[in-house]
Amino acid sequence: MTESKQKNRKSAGTAAPATSGPQVNGSLPLYRDPRPVNSATHADAAVIVAPTDFGFAAGAPMVQLTVDEFERAGLDYPILFFGEDRQPYAVTGLEAEHNLFVSEGRYQNGAYIPAYLRRYPFVFARDEGSDRLILCLDHASGRVGDKDAEDAVLLFEGAEPTELTLQALRFCESYEAAQARTGVLIALLDELDLFEIKRVHYTAPEAAEPSLLVEFRTIDRTRFEALSAEQFLRLRDAGALPAIHAQIASQAKWDALAAVTRAT
Repeated sequence: MTESKQKNRKSAGTAAPATSGPQVNGSLPLYRDPRPVNSATHADAAVIVAPTDFGFAAGAPMVQLTVDEFERAGLDYPILFFGEDRQPYAVTGLEAEHNLFVSEGRYQNGAYIPAYLRRYPFVFARDEGSDRLILCLDHASGRVGDKDAEDAVLLFEGAEPTELTLQALRFCESYEAAQARTGVLIALLDELDLFEIKRVHYTAPEAAEPSLLVEFRTIDRTRFEALSAEQFLRLRDAGALPAIHAQIASQAKWDALAAVTRAT
């Protein structure tokens, strides 16, 4: 089993009987069959290294972001906060199950690829009944194959994780740390009452009336600019200002997405 704890991280690649594996839970968009990575159950498992294969994300009109990504992602996508937990997302399309940035399995050249997609088919999932974060692999992914497949890289050599598995573990640890920083930003924005609810309507080609595309939260520029000096310094000291400015500026990308949608 390959696992991580927030305070005490265990080494990767610990062998365990298949029957003792943890059960994972939680919502994992785009992951259909995530299973804990284990040196016993994954002795012959391999991942086909295909960094240009993003077909799994072709139907994702929104992709999760962390606060660390706002400045770069905001150059290509509108960034919004969605749902009860105000999770930030990059908007990648204006129609259901359509990502404008993925075509024939390839991501648009030059566009920022969110870390949520770059870590695929690996992911951390929480073990039921504990605080452990378990490295998992989406077995429904076309990247998971037999060890003899072309460009396939094994996950384990004996009981020891390969460099591929260790890299996946480090990436997922880094992603979890970024998610923690994202939670800090969201808590600050909530505390300072900087969120406003917005609704985006879209008129599809040949449609007579616009329809509600999405209801979400964004950072209210007016409220942000009206903050007291003390409140502004709190955001500055928390390192939140670049992300706030990037999120506000990213709203200009809605028109660009609509133009591309109409053209296609």
